Amino acid sequence: MVRYVCRRCDRRMGEYQGDWRDPALGLTRLNLTDQEEFLDWDDRGDATVKILCDHCLPVPWDENLWYN
Repeated sequence: MVRYVCRRCDRRMGEYQGDWRDPALGLTRLNLTDQEEFLDWDDRGDATVKILCDHCLPVPWDENLWYN
């Protein structure tokens, strides 16, 4: 399972019931440094992806700004 949590306010934004290595998620394409920064694993192998929620984004949403 993959959980998506805001890295600033800890708001739970959703979850994916499949494996974190699912190619559709793209998490395996992160380099090791980014994986260490944005992913946490529990004892069962489930992953938590630490991103920013809309409330915590430092700037207003811009359709050309694709970061978290």
